[in-house]
Amino acid sequence: MILKKLIVQGVNYRRTITFNEGFTIISGEKTSGKSLVLSLIDYSLGKSSKIDLKVQKELSVHCDDIFLEFEINGNLFTFNRSLKKNVSNINIYFCRFDEIDGYTPKVLALNEAMKFLMTELNINEYKIIKHKNRSTQKTLEVVSFRDLFRFVYVNQHALGTHDFLDNKSTFKKNKNPHAFKLMFNLVEKDTASLKEDIVETQNTLVDEQKVISGLSAYLKDKSAEDFNNLTSRAKSLNVDITTQKKSKDVIVNSSKSNKDNENKMYIGLKSELEELANTISNYRKEKRKLEVSTNSKLILIEEYESEIIELDATLEVNYKLTIPNQNLECPLCNSTVVTSSDTELHSKQNPEKTLLKIKKDLQSKIKLVSILITKDMKKIEELDMNILRLNKKEKILKNAMSEFAKETDVPFLSELNSINTLVNQMTKELESVKESMRIHRKIDEKNANIETLNSKVKRLEKELKELKVSKETQENIFSFLDSEYKGFMRRFKYPIKDDTFIHQENYIPFYAGSNVYAHESGGLLECMQLSYLAAILKSKDKGYAPGHPGILLLDSISKYVGTLRKDSKHISDSSEIQRENVDLDINKKEDLINDPEVYEEFYKILIELSSNHQIILVENTPPEKFHSYVKYTFLSGEKGLIDLKANEFTDFL
Repeated sequence: MILKKLIVQGVNYRRTITFNEGFTIISGEKTSGKSLVLSLIDYSLGKSSKIDLKVQKELSVHCDDIFLEFEINGNLFTFNRSLKKNVSNINIYFCRFDEIDGYTPKVLALNEAMKFLMTELNINEYKIIKHKNRSTQKTLEVVSFRDLFRFVYVNQHALGTHDFLDNKSTFKKNKNPHAFKLMFNLVEKDTASLKEDIVETQNTLVDEQKVISGLSAYLKDKSAEDFNNLTSRAKSLNVDITTQKKSKDVIVNSSKSNKDNENKMYIGLKSELEELANTISNYRKEKRKLEVSTNSKLILIEEYESEIIELDATLEVNYKLTIPNQNLECPLCNSTVVTSSDTELHSKQNPEKTLLKIKKDLQSKIKLVSILITKDMKKIEELDMNILRLNKKEKILKNAMSEFAKETDVPFLSELNSINTLVNQMTKELESVKESMRIHRKIDEKNANIETLNSKVKRLEKELKELKVSKETQENIFSFLDSEYKGFMRRFKYPIKDDTFIHQENYIPFYAGSNVYAHESGGLLECMQLSYLAAILKSKDKGYAPGHPGILLLDSISKYVGTLRKDSKHISDSSEIQRENVDLDINKKEDLINDPEVYEEFYKILIELSSNHQIILVENTPPEKFHSYVKYTFLSGEKGLIDLKANEFTDFL
């Protein structure tokens, strides 16, 4: 997965935030909206809770919708989610953001949208057994994209705290080990559930193919099967509409010569109508010639077929009808007379071959003439489409001409009315063309989904053959994970022994024999968490973590580390740390890593990871040596995320 753009939009405001495919830093002051960027990405990708618009007041005033443009395995999507209405739905466009006007969105509830993301990432949703609240009964709980996303996005209140991976939420905490197994393909499925998934996917494939058939039939009925012709027509109509609108502006702004302009326009319309009539007439003549030619060819085929029937009859009588052998006696002398059937058999074989050759030649001629008829019919079809299109244009021009026949006291009003009529007619036709283009794109979406579903079927069938995860595979995964995790911890200047590892049953990181939720130091927790996430990304490079989306979103990595050297004015902003509501005694000096080299090492590791993965970091003041990765710098007040001077709706500036 690669995030391309985040767009915040309202009636009069739009701003687009773009991301590098590698490392992107968004810096800025507190309350400037930099953390909000990550929250809105999280929201766009299915976060269940709404954005608190009472807190985000500027966002509430200026924005109604969020759009996120991203790529999965080379396929582009734009997710749209409202901030205020229908917040439980996501609109999915199968295109870039700037193309959504030409597409019809797929509207899905949040859980269905998450299922869609899992399918695109080629990952199975995983169901676990869970006890119902206040009941002895059990139910199935789905491990979905949202559970995987906890290993992608770590907000500023979780990094360096005991709430890492939403550990304070019992519901989410219990799903984390299952999400880890899903990422590393360690889930052992039973045969029945796999077969059920295969059947369900194959049924979905059949449904998608039925939809494609219906949409294709609709386009055929409208003679709109050629997408290139539709595109060309849409461009032409847009140009014509723009031209007419400019003419209207000229008329309104220069009233002195309006009468002359009116006459010129009348002459122009009349001339164009004549040209249209001539073109239509020529098309019809050409069509009639083709129809005559086609009819002649059909008659010729009938004659050839009649000849073949006669040949077959001749062959039947002369060469297939058997005359029984019998002895004839002379009535005078009673001697036996020899019949000619045996003696003439050899002489009859050569004429039979000749007749068969003639029949073959006739069949070849029928095939050739049939091909010519097919070509003629295709030309007739194209001519019909051209005549239909020109008839529509002729109707528009005639409507415009009729405006000149109306009596009016204002000399140029009829011309304006004519232009308005032209524009309205062309706009209607343009919308019809666009609708057909949207259907073409919907068919493309369905075909793309069929490819995705076919890939899923192949993967499921492969999993069916390899149901049990081998012990060797599991050992290789954890051996690699441990090695990478320890390597990153060493880079953060922590001494490493055998009691530092990633647990093979609960899948969380340990240091010095204690897990990430047992240590008290905020600095140590942050280093453990970053090392853990970095090790997972490195595992994906190795092919061990195919279920991880391959991106990392981090918010404020400087909270528990010294960011400046000793000769600088200060080491860290302890006042910000004191404001953090965490269950750690992090105000003690020993909880801070007052080592700027460790802080810089964070950046070096993130830059290394960004060579294969997208990393987006929000930070107040990143070190100067890494400023080349800073994409945006937000300031509190009017120059934050909501910046009216950065409004892309220029008409409202």
